[in-house]
Amino acid sequence: MPQFRTMNRVSGRRISYPKVSLWLALRLAIAILFALPTFIFSEVVPDIPPFSRTWLRVAITLWFGLLGYGVFPDLARWASFSTINLSNAMIARVSNEVMSQMMRLNRQGQSVVAPLSVQSPIGGVSVSLPLILDTSAIIDGRILDIARTGFIFGTLLIPTFVLTELQQVADSSDYLKRTRGRRGFELIDELKKTRGLRVEIWDNDVASKQVDDKLIKLAKNLHGRIITTDYNLNRVAVLHGTQVLNINDLANSLKTVAVPGEKISTRLLHLGKDSKQGVGYLNDGTMIVVEDGGEKIGSEVTAEVTRMLQSSAGRMIFAKINPGSKSKIATS
Repeated sequence: MPQFRTMNRVSGRRISYPKVSLWLALRLAIAILFALPTFIFSEVVPDIPPFSRTWLRVAITLWFGLLGYGVFPDLARWASFSTINLSNAMIARVSNEVMSQMMRLNRQGQSVVAPLSVQSPIGGVSVSLPLILDTSAIIDGRILDIARTGFIFGTLLIPTFVLTELQQVADSSDYLKRTRGRRGFELIDELKKTRGLRVEIWDNDVASKQVDDKLIKLAKNLHGRIITTDYNLNRVAVLHGTQVLNINDLANSLKTVAVPGEKISTRLLHLGKDSKQGVGYLNDGTMIVVEDGGEKIGSEVTAEVTRMLQSSAGRMIFAKINPGSKSKIATS
């Protein structure tokens, strides 16, 4: 049995005979919905010679029926678009409400872990693996230079309990601490102006007594990383499985790398632990311990590197004076 096909006026595609029948039935139904009320309310139409009242009612009813039959495609298109838009709006609203409730519970300190995503909205802050700034890193000041180079970017969170600790430093009776604390607030203002970095204040407290514990808990809840110069906080955070960016480790990794046998010129400034040792420093602050350099304090010598030691305090280079080199007395 052949299958009859016709052209759909709305979509422009060919549809099969059963679909055509359904399409025509719907159009006829709309036509009846237009014609039936018209026929009922047309009873008030009077006779208008030479047309009788009955013929006028039939004509008006047919006209509205044809109108309903003709506007069905546009009506169906409008209904389908409205249904789709309404469904999308309801789904988006429900999704936003669910996410908002999850984030509200997270901010209240409950055990709700936000899923790892590229950007997770937490309150009014868009957080993407945030960097959480410690008081020691603010007072240190080098974080501003690092941020300006573009090596860190994204969201930088500063908790209110860190600002409270910084304020205590700024209100200290010690002049040096007071100066560094006030400089810390100026540094935060400069960080806000840094391109590629978004600074946000985290105004919710964390259920803990110590500031270090609060930082670790906040970093774990937000899947963030702590920026610090505090060695003890670094060790405790690593034990808790929290990522830490230690500015001192970064500075040490950028210091001069010397290999055994390399010759380095330095000025010896003071004695080492042994009276036979002389201690000097490179331009980046790396300490050089020169064997048999105790008698050449204040002189510039050329020493040959013997070994290098990397410790938590920094990088140290051990060297011995080159027998063929001559020391130059520094004058000032």
